[in-house]
Amino acid sequence: MTSENPSTELLHELVLLASRSPSPHNTQPWSPRIVDGGIEVSIVPGRTLPAGDPTFRDVIMSLGAWIESVAIGAAEAGYAIDVEVLPALSELDSLPISGPADSTRPVFRVTLSLAATPEDASANASDLRPFTAADVRERRVYRGKLVGRPEVFSQLDSLQLPPWLSVRSLDDRAMQQLSTLGIAFTASRATVANELLHWLRLDPRHPRYTRDGMTDAMLVMPKALVRIAAPFTRRARLRDPLVAVAGPLARFFEGLGRDASLSSSTVDEVGAPTHHVLVANSRAAGIDDILSVTEAMDSRIGVTEPHALEAGRVLQRLWLHAHRQGIAISPHSEVIDSPAAHGALRKRLGLARSDVALSVFSAGVAQTRRVPRSPRLTDPSAQ
Repeated sequence: MTSENPSTELLHELVLLASRSPSPHNTQPWSPRIVDGGIEVSIVPGRTLPAGDPTFRDVIMSLGAWIESVAIGAAEAGYAIDVEVLPALSELDSLPISGPADSTRPVFRVTLSLAATPEDASANASDLRPFTAADVRERRVYRGKLVGRPEVFSQLDSLQLPPWLSVRSLDDRAMQQLSTLGIAFTASRATVANELLHWLRLDPRHPRYTRDGMTDAMLVMPKALVRIAAPFTRRARLRDPLVAVAGPLARFFEGLGRDASLSSSTVDEVGAPTHHVLVANSRAAGIDDILSVTEAMDSRIGVTEPHALEAGRVLQRLWLHAHRQGIAISPHSEVIDSPAAHGALRKRLGLARSDVALSVFSAGVAQTRRVPRSPRLTDPSAQ
């Protein structure tokens, strides 16, 4: 029989499960702490991306995915969760650039209560066919070749998307152009490029290869390229000249991309991966009074931080839905990070002023027998 109060052991298990949630560059910016029968989560400044994610959009959405993972694990154990968003979530601009988490300034608190029925627990976690802890553990991101299956995201009713969120489709040719433009933006900004290189782990000898960041296996990089690139990720005396040389060249290609029009064809080739954009509508979210509009504008994301947190929960459900269908996901935050690519994306989708693009990702069947698993700080090999 399930106890009314969750055990400390269960809370530890939920924290471990939630560590498998996605995060930008696999930074794992959360710092959970079990306090008074609940879980408080603070942000680790040194695991944020001040250059690449200055609005904290990706960080907050990864925290939302973390919450959804806890909800899924709790539902399996017969519990529903309650999330209390704390003031610190709206004060992220005051975080230092680096350093450890401040446990006295958690951004939210999760508490568990015994669900009256199994249906109550599952409804709190996800859809009518609740996801499982195994789904959370086994979900993968894959950045290699994908073969599309367009029907996977055609029916999303069972995922219970809130009315202010929608999933828009983007054609393959436009996606290729926008991603190229976004990559050029990343390479052309020294601070963003250095930040990306800091989180690359291209050599098993890297001291953090089994802990965090993006490995050569995750990025599906050819071995020859890995041998050339790995030293630049570990040695500043090599990295800094590379970034200095790459910057002007990338800006040149970025200029060409800005001047080029997106392909007029919206018909995808057979087998092309599908591309999707998670879009929030601030009006449909109820952000229409003066105070709420001001909060959304101050957040710099386009929606309030609690809404971005909820969007992260939805994004985790979307990716778990894909996983259950045998579909791998490849995120493309560079499309939103680049002002030029973001503007072209909005035009392509016909987004209104109240629409906010929160996430761009590709989906398809991975052309490999085994999709690599990304490392985590909680993995036994990382200890």
